[in-house]
This record gives sequence, structure tokens and C-alpha cells, in this order.
Amino acid sequence: MTDLMTHSLLITCADGLEQALLTELDGFGIAGTQVRAGRVAVSVSLAQFYQICLYSRVASRVVLPLGDYYFKKKQVTEQGIIKEVIADDVANVLYEFASRIDWTAVFGVEHTFAVRVSVDKRVSVNQQFATMRVKDAIADCFNRQFGSRPDVDAKNPNFAIFVQVGVDCAEIGLDLSGTSLHRRGYRVANTEAPLKENLAAALLYEAGWHLGHFDALIDPMCGSGTFVIEALLMRVNYPVGLDKSTNQFGFYHWQHHDDELWQACVARATTDFHDNLANFEAKPISIIATDANAHAIYATHKNLLAAGLATLTPVIRLEQRAMSGLDELLATVKVRNPLIISNPPYGERLGDDDVIKPLYQGLGRKVADGLRQAGIEGGYLAILASHIEHADVLPIVNPQTLRCHNGALTVYFRHGTPNTASLPSLIERFERKEVVHDEAQEFVNRLQKNLANLKKIAKKQGVTNLRVYDADLPNYNVAVDIYGEHVHVQEYAPPKSIDAQVAKHRFNNALAVIRQVLDVNREQVFIKTRAKQSGNEQYTKIDHKKRKKLWLAQENGAYFYVNFTDYLDTGLFIDHRTMRGLVGQASRGKRVLNLFSYTCTASVHAALHGAKTVTSVDLSANYLDWGRQNFSLNGLVLDAMYDHDLKYQFIAADVFEWIKDNTEQFDVIFIDPPTFSNSKKFKGTFDVQRDHAALINRAMNRLSHDGVLYFSNNFTKFELDEHLKTRYEVLEMTQKTIGFDFDDKKPIHQSYQIRHKNSTKSSASPDGTAANNQRADDKVVGSSTDLVKSSKFAPKKAPSQQARQEKGFVKKHHGTASGNHRQFAKHSSTRTNKKADFDKPTGNNQTSKPSIKRVYVNPKLAGADEMAKRLDQKLHEQSSQTPRKYKVKTTS
Repeated sequence: MTDLMTHSLLITCADGLEQALLTELDGFGIAGTQVRAGRVAVSVSLAQFYQICLYSRVASRVVLPLGDYYFKKKQVTEQGIIKEVIADDVANVLYEFASRIDWTAVFGVEHTFAVRVSVDKRVSVNQQFATMRVKDAIADCFNRQFGSRPDVDAKNPNFAIFVQVGVDCAEIGLDLSGTSLHRRGYRVANTEAPLKENLAAALLYEAGWHLGHFDALIDPMCGSGTFVIEALLMRVNYPVGLDKSTNQFGFYHWQHHDDELWQACVARATTDFHDNLANFEAKPISIIATDANAHAIYATHKNLLAAGLATLTPVIRLEQRAMSGLDELLATVKVRNPLIISNPPYGERLGDDDVIKPLYQGLGRKVADGLRQAGIEGGYLAILASHIEHADVLPIVNPQTLRCHNGALTVYFRHGTPNTASLPSLIERFERKEVVHDEAQEFVNRLQKNLANLKKIAKKQGVTNLRVYDADLPNYNVAVDIYGEHVHVQEYAPPKSIDAQVAKHRFNNALAVIRQVLDVNREQVFIKTRAKQSGNEQYTKIDHKKRKKLWLAQENGAYFYVNFTDYLDTGLFIDHRTMRGLVGQASRGKRVLNLFSYTCTASVHAALHGAKTVTSVDLSANYLDWGRQNFSLNGLVLDAMYDHDLKYQFIAADVFEWIKDNTEQFDVIFIDPPTFSNSKKFKGTFDVQRDHAALINRAMNRLSHDGVLYFSNNFTKFELDEHLKTRYEVLEMTQKTIGFDFDDKKPIHQSYQIRHKNSTKSSASPDGTAANNQRADDKVVGSSTDLVKSSKFAPKKAPSQQARQEKGFVKKHHGTASGNHRQFAKHSSTRTNKKADFDKPTGNNQTSKPSIKRVYVNPKLAGADEMAKRLDQKLHEQSSQTPRKYKVKTTS
């Protein structure tokens, strides 16, 4: 039997997917017309209707419309705002509207039916009551004609009545699709917040996947694999309605249904699918799905099998990989025109909106870098985001944006050709040219000379953030740093002997020269004046009414956020560039601790180099939040786990207190402390010259027996405690860590590599903690000052003489929640010889000179006198080979 009739049908879809649905129908040879949001009208033959049911990937339902009713409206004023609302009693109107339809012509009394009502949340009506009123109207219609009514079957009705109540109208129809078409049946394993199947298909249409131009599909955050599976089903033309062909559609009892034609359509669709699958197996394209979560990879594999794509699994690359490795993956892909499409975790899924935007920005940079390294000139990037500002950071040329919904959540699909260019770099593009300035020609010449010399080395080493001028000329007392395409100019406060107007004039000349030589506009240059400050002035965040803006800086394969406007420092200390690289290189497979971590830049390098764990400790929660953003920017998974704990930890605490109480062991420790700190968050002060011995001793107690500690600071008059050199293997590495853009004869920082001596290695227990090894900082042996009298617990007072006299770059701790800063000033030739006087070494590392050691015993302990005698005897026995003397006494 052949049905020559045409049927006027309404195809529904999610709001925003109408164009994708029209594109799909056009591929079927069917012309459609969008009648309103989420509604496309078609006139089709019965065979075309069956084709839609079998093949449509975007449609939600296929409805035979029975009528619609437009509500009466009225104007009301709410809080001074006039708006239109429905004037009708919606439930009663639905009854009257449904009563106008001759239901006996739609189905018989012998059939079962169910009413399914969907109500817009803006319409004030009870959904259950509205459903009951429509059901009553249908029952009353049959009762009037036959004296009986058909039964209701809510689960498996012969006919499903579709009722949609919107803000403008209500529509009633016969749901010929039965269940929602978006349900494919292959989702046997889920991840958090999965993507709807029909939404994924619609986005693939939007990206042009159906055209067959792409030779690869890559989803770097595949979740349960919806994009990958829908793309494969589309490529092999799998009839997605095949799984429900026997009993799930709503047209089996429809009077126009032709079962013979339907079975023929099903058989032909099945044969075509197997033929297409065989062709794809013979000539596959690259399909790559990665995710940081192992469960997501497992779920994708299970869903691929459930989708009937088991024979394709050998050619599909499934891999557990964090986004941090995406650029390396792309660099190895041998394709010409890949579609990179993904649904990254957004705020509702991660629960922290502050790290979502960095995630999207980092994803864009990883894609750009990977495609550029692979030499891929084509490609297409398509990313789903929950906020438009997240999509805005993606590097896409002439981007297109589709607003749609994933369930109840509004989302934005941004797609287009990726911009694979690297971040702009002023040092790379610099070319020496003739610049004439009547008053500042010497500054012009020096700046151009510096830039020309630095450019060669910077290009060779891949450096884009560097210092290009540092008060080389006495009349131009500024430091000029380049961060990518931005210039950070810091003016040294002039001495009182220089007239303020003269200094201002010279500074303005310097700025004009900088802009001309580097060919930058005013928006690319950021200015700060470094003056000697007192109290907490030096720690205060610069007052800006606008929300802080962050710029990107690239360093050795990592990306960091820098801030030129809100803080005295930018968030990335360029003089520690080499040191961060050393920390990273030492971190593969290691447990890393970063003390005074600031914005966690060294921690990022450690994580990118494959550290087992990375712990960042800093007093400032603000800077740690900045650090978490840096981690997210580099595709490092913040909730990743290792050994039942977070792999990356960010701890806001006083470093001294935290390391005293901590019992973990670390393989790599990096310490870059402030020169001086008097933060309100702990009692006392910190002075790096005075307190570094205690700090390092405490850190060494947490260092594994074969670990390495890197210590660095910016106090230019710093001298490492001699007892540390005796107690540990100490290698000064300042000349190695000073960058080519700084003066190694006047080093801006001093750095050391410190290890345990072989004779003092302690055994480690299985859990990584030192066994039977009392912490050196808890001993009161060999120290003329009790630990409780150390600087950590000293009352707040002025800095030590060294710190007061220091006029170089000096890293500082905030006295507010903002965190740490480095104080910028000029050098001084004076210093004192004051040393830290606690935690001095004992035992085999002592010199042979006789000395008296005091061991204090708490008199409140039971048997303290007897304990002192026994300890005194024991010490004499152990020291028989050296002429030491010991006195054991109880403290009062």
C-alpha cells in the first residue's frame, strides 16, 4: 500500500536549534519552515515522515497538530514596570480549547491514551491540574458520542496527546514520535552533566561536520563521549531511530500508518548502515577522545560499544590526558583539517567560576600552539560555554555564536577558524631604527643597543618576558620590563637632591622614547613609581574602582596571568625565570613543596613537568587564588587526586607555622621568601637575613633523604649562614640562575641548591615521613637563643639594619589580604654582620674546637632531675672521641 497523501506536521526541537534542524531536513530533501521558537513546519509524504523518525538527530518530537489557542493578554504594573500577562484562566481555557477537537476522529474508544502537558515556567498554572482538564475534555467528547471513554495508560499509550503551554499560546497535537527522539539508547555510562544527544548533533551540524570536509575529530574533554559518538553515527549515517523501531514510536495505531512501508524503510536503513560502516572501516578518519578523568574514558568506551560502533574502536584513540598535554597531542596528529569540538566543564560543574574562564583561555592557547607546532593551517574550533565571556577568550577568527540550551541551562556555542598565531612579542618584532630625541638621545641609543643585544639571545631561548633597561644611565633612573606585547616601566624615586620637576621631565622623556623605540601605544605601557614607604603602605593594593584585568604571559611552555595595574608587582618575577625552569626539571615524578609560593608560577612548572604532587603554601589567599587560576590556565586539573588526596594543594598559612606542624616528606622544595615581612596575619616579623637558617632547617626536616631544596631571595647583601654550609651540601648557583637580561656582576637575587649530606641521611618510613628523626628546629641544642625567642615570635619592630639599608629589589609580604610584594629601590654599600642565632648544627658537622653544649630539660616533667643525669651520662659516652663538654640542667 502506498500513501500518496501529504501530511502537515510540526517538528519540535530545543530553542536555538531550529537552523540545525532545517539543515538536517534539507539533507533529507525536505523543505521546512520555522514557525516560532523550537517549531519547524513540514509537509511530507508518509515515507518522508518515516525517514524523519528514523534519521533525525536534532528533532525532539514529530507532532500532528490538532489546533492552537492564543491567550488574551492584559497589562499590569509591577514595581513601576508595565508588562503583559495572560488574562485567561489557563486551566479552564485548556478545557474549552480541547473540547473543540473531535477526538473520536483521532482514535477510538478501544485505544488507550495519555496526556502530556509542558508548561512554560512563566505561565501561572498547575501542570497536574492542566493535564487533568485536557483529559476531562477528551473523556467528555467520547462520552457524549458513545457513552463510554477510552482508558488512560500513562506509560505505554496507543496515542500520546502533546500539549504545550507557552506565554503566548497553547498548542495541542498528536505525538507521533512517542518518546523523545533525543534518547538514542546508547548512553549506558554517564559522567557529570552529560550533553544531550540531539544538542551534540545540532552543534556538529553548526560546525559543518555533515559536509564531510574534516579529516579528523578531536574532543579534548570528551566526558561520556557524546560528541564523538554522534559524529561517528552521522558519518556512517546510522539511523538513530532504529533502536525504537519496534515498539517505541507513537504512530503504530495511527490511521495513516503503513506497516509494510515502515518495515521496508527499517530494512533499507539497516542495510545502508552496515554498508556505510564497512566503508568507514576500510577508510577511517582520525577520531581522538581524551579526558583527564579515567572514568570518562571508561564511559566513552562503554557508550561506543552500546552505540553499535564496536568494530570502530581499533581506529578510535581514547586516552586519559589532561588538557595540559593537548598541545603535545595535536603536534603529533597527521591530519590537515581537524574539527576540535568540546564541552568543557563550566561553572555549574566545577563549582568555582573563577577558574572557568582561565580554563577556556588555556584551552584556546593549547589548540593554537598544537596546531601551529603541527604545521596545520586548516582546522576548526568549536566550544560550548555556559557564559559568553568564557567563549570570548577563545582565539577564533570571525567567530560565530549560537545561543541554545543544554537542558534548563542556557549555553553558548562559539565556533570558527582558530587563530594559531603565538602571543605577540615586542622583543621578537623589534627592529633598530633611527629615532631622534633632542633631550634624551643618550637614552634612545642605550635602549636600542640593549634591545638589539637581547633580541638574539631571547629568540634563541624563546624568552618573551625580560628586562631591557635597568637604570643604566644616571639621568634615566627607571627599569623597563617587557611582558610579551606590554611594557612595564618602574620609576625609581629620585633622591631629594634632584628637583622633582626635573625628574618628572626626564621620566616623561623616557616614556616617549620607550613608546617610539618599541612602537607601542599608550595602552600597552604601564607605569609605576617605586618609592621608599613605611608601615603597611608598601603592602597595600593599588586602589582601582574597576575589577582587575589580567594579561597573558608565556614562559617555557607555560602561561601565566600578569597584572600591570592593581599591584606593585605583576605576578611573575622575571628574574626567577631560570630558577623556575630548574624547579620544573627536577620535579618529574617527585613530591614538590613551594613555600612563599606567591602566584604559584614555580608550582605550575613543577606540575607541567610531571610532579606527583605539588603543594603551594603562602600567607595570602588572594595570591593562592591567582595561583589556582594559573593552574587552570595551563590545563592542570584542580580536583585531580593522588594517593587519596588532592594532587595540587593550595594552603593559605604562615609558612613557619605550617612547616613546623607538617609531617610530610617532599623530594623538591623551593623557597623564595620575602626580604622582610610584618604581616598582620601572624605575630612577629620575618627578616630573611636573620631568620633564613631556622626556615631552611625546618624545610630540610621535610626534605627526603635524596631530595633537593632550592633557596633564593632578593636581598642583595644576603649572606648564607655558615652553619648551614657545614650541616648540608650547599651549592651556590646565583650565576646560573641570573638571566641574560640582568647584570650578573650585581645579581638581583642569590640562589642556592641544598641537599642532605650522605652522613646525615635519615631512613624514611613507608609513608614518606622521617622515622625517629626529631626535627632540628624543635631541638634547643647548640643555640644561644631559645626557639621561642626566635624572630618568628618576636614582637613587631622595625626591620633589621640590613633590610633598612637595602635599596634593591626586595620581595615583601603584604600586611593585608593581598599578599606579597617585592620592594623596589637602589643598592647600598653598607651592611651588618648580624647572623641568625638559632638552629645551629651539632654532631659530626661541628668543628673539633671544644665547646659547651646546653641541653634544657623541662622541670615540670616527672623525674626531670633523673632524666638530666641519664642524658648527661649518655652524652659523655657518645662524645668520648672529641673534647666536648656538656652541661645538662633543668630550666626554671
